Amino acid sequence: MFGLKKKKSSSPERKLQKTSVADEMRIKSILGIRKLESMPAQAARAFQLASNPNAKISDFVKVIEADEALSARIVRIANSVYFRRGEEAKDIEKAVANIGLNELRCLISATMLRSLLLGKHKAREQIWANAVATAICCRKLSARTNVGEGEAFLCGLLHDVGKLIMIRKNGELYERVLLKAAGGESSFVQAEDQVFDLNHIEVGRWIGEKWSFPEAAIRAIAFHHHSWPKDAAQRGRATSHAMLVKAADTIAHAAGIGHGANFRPFQQQADRELERVREQLQFGSIAEVRSLVEQLQGEFEREFSLYRAENW
Repeated sequence: MFGLKKKKSSSPERKLQKTSVADEMRIKSILGIRKLESMPAQAARAFQLASNPNAKISDFVKVIEADEALSARIVRIANSVYFRRGEEAKDIEKAVANIGLNELRCLISATMLRSLLLGKHKAREQIWANAVATAICCRKLSARTNVGEGEAFLCGLLHDVGKLIMIRKNGELYERVLLKAAGGESSFVQAEDQVFDLNHIEVGRWIGEKWSFPEAAIRAIAFHHHSWPKDAAQRGRATSHAMLVKAADTIAHAAGIGHGANFRPFQQQADRELERVREQLQFGSIAEVRSLVEQLQGEFEREFSLYRAENW
């Protein structure tokens, strides 16, 4: 129906295979993409800085000052109730000092992704809410792994970028995916394959390659739907970026963040998966994980306005 037939892949997480020319043609054909726009250099630089633990405040200031809209947003956020500390921030340096480096990484990542994926379809809000919740949870869980906070947030934020692209190109068709996934009988990947003959993992990995996302983010996109590791040596601090995202995504879904009322079965399925999260990140009890679900709900409510996609 859509032309070229896709190839099934069961590659393990350690192998990151580049999207083939045939698969790229298939993605473009199904989604009606003639030419993918290039990522602005400023956005690419921002994503690289966000995932670099050695980046300095001066590096971020340069990126912010080169973008008038971003500069205005950062100053506005710095003067919000959430960040304001005494004297009003009237320039980028003061704004950055008010916000702090770790939070700045998160804000810039979210703002740049929003600017790349403008649109108005109602399904975007649900997917964006889950992306932000997963990113916040990744940042929180990163302390139990060897992944840095900024890198963890970025991986969580980008993990479902393929869904956002699919909605942007055919939002009405994606509504059918949401209906199938809501009942809990099909995963998003299965529902997308049924509706599109294509899934968000394939699209996200391709977008990540074309837009030069950091490799850690591409790996998280490509492998966050893989099975939990059976090898105990891959748990705890040795948890990969992809499994960190999988754990955070499970918690976000168990919290019901971004879900409509019809997603209750899907939420319950995620709740049953929390025991696997406990094993992967080596929590002492399932009660600790359930407490984290409640904490995430509160943190999301406090922080979502900072990352809200204003023009969607």
